[in-house]
Amino acid sequence: MYKPNYTVRNEVLNNVAEIESIWTTVKHAHILPERQIEMRYRATVEKTYYSTSIEGNRLTLKQVDAAFAGKTLTRHEYAVWEVRGYKKALDFIEKRKLTGVRFSKEDLLKLHSLAMTGLISEEKTGVYRKGDIYIVDQDDRVKYQGPPAKKTARLVDDLLTWLQAGAQDIHPCIVSGILHYQLVTIHPFSDGNGRTARLAVMLYLGLQDYDFNSAIVLDTYYADGKQEYYATLHACQGGDYNENTDLSSWLKYYTDGFLSSAKVLSAEIKIMSLLSQDRGQTRMSVDESDLLSYAKEFGGLTVSDACDILKDTPRRTVQRKLKKLVDDGYLAVRGAGKSTIYKWRE
Repeated sequence: MYKPNYTVRNEVLNNVAEIESIWTTVKHAHILPERQIEMRYRATVEKTYYSTSIEGNRLTLKQVDAAFAGKTLTRHEYAVWEVRGYKKALDFIEKRKLTGVRFSKEDLLKLHSLAMTGLISEEKTGVYRKGDIYIVDQDDRVKYQGPPAKKTARLVDDLLTWLQAGAQDIHPCIVSGILHYQLVTIHPFSDGNGRTARLAVMLYLGLQDYDFNSAIVLDTYYADGKQEYYATLHACQGGDYNENTDLSSWLKYYTDGFLSSAKVLSAEIKIMSLLSQDRGQTRMSVDESDLLSYAKEFGGLTVSDACDILKDTPRRTVQRKLKKLVDDGYLAVRGAGKSTIYKWRE
């Protein structure tokens, strides 16, 4: 089994402690459901924008939002396809984390397939690379050589075994940083390794209930300092793959970024909490907010979807909650019987 080599420095401990404090604040924040839903959707747009921009996508934040809405952006077909594929991967994460089942190899392959379909040849999507991999600089000099292709499957399996069995007593922030680094360093795919690693981190954090209600955007930190992002990775990686590399410096960088993103979210939460107090409205239940967030993200939901979201809640209770959201004007009913869909009401 993979065993990461690192030392938790005092700076990292301080970062994690502050992140934990912000996580608690976010989990218990009193904000209006409309604003919470807007915040989660905004995070989806920003995650897509920043993660794909790291890889060279030139769409603006507004254009990404427009692409999500199905609008045609002339002269940007490839870029639009790229961001819509990334959005599909994020949608998968939102549904997948509801199951609570531990992160698996199938999840990793699915994330790559969703994000990269249409961007690379079909036989390379959702499968491990079959050839060796080299990362070169702008002068075509090799900066890093990944492990041989024949070792890729075993290395990923070892990593995921550690994730499922060896990382249970380690803080999710530290684990997610190690997961990010190892996936990028193993470089299991022919292309799309960076974005797949960042997606994998979001799924892992979601499964741990540590994605800050789906509202934290870690990719902003990497995109705003792309040179530092790559430099920190390469400094740890060295010239060739080494399973025993000391990850301490990377974890310092990673937790710095995590904390930076958490602080941005915390400031937004505080503003929204004040606005909610000023409105003086009745606070919506967590269950109702979760149902509305899902409807906003996917355009609507069925009773079965709602039952998946509200585990252990009787079906009749779920139906009553949906009816209340309809009566309150948040959702609209389309269809009847088993084909009934509760649509997000714009």
